[in-house]
Amino acid sequence: MAKFASRDVQLKIGANVVGQVTSLGPAGSSRDLIDASCYGDAFKDYVVGQTDGSEIEVGVSYDPANTQHIAMKTAYDAGTSTAFTILHAASSMSMAFNAMVTKFERGGERDGLLTLTATLKIIGSITG
Repeated sequence: MAKFASRDVQLKIGANVVGQVTSLGPAGSSRDLIDASCYGDAFKDYVVGQTDGSEIEVGVSYDPANTQHIAMKTAYDAGTSTAFTILHAASSMSMAFNAMVTKFERGGERDGLLTLTATLKIIGSITG
């Protein structure tokens, strides 16, 4: 069984790679279940409800002059969905999706780097 180092994962906003990403949560979706049980049923019965895109936590070593870091802030300010891609070339994994930046925080520890933390809420389906 092949194993791949995740350090080679890239996050793109539009066609451009977001530099200095330090952490990237999983991307996916989940489906709600609707209880379709009736009186007299021995077991509960369910049907699949709507699909909901996950929220992806992104950590970045922040550079205020980096154009892709600025693009993430611009996407947050706009409040509209933006095209993102998560790519891992070594494993041929690629996931493209639209997401809204729902959280955008900057800070830094006294002894550390400037940081940017963002949350991406997937809107619609993931291709790839």
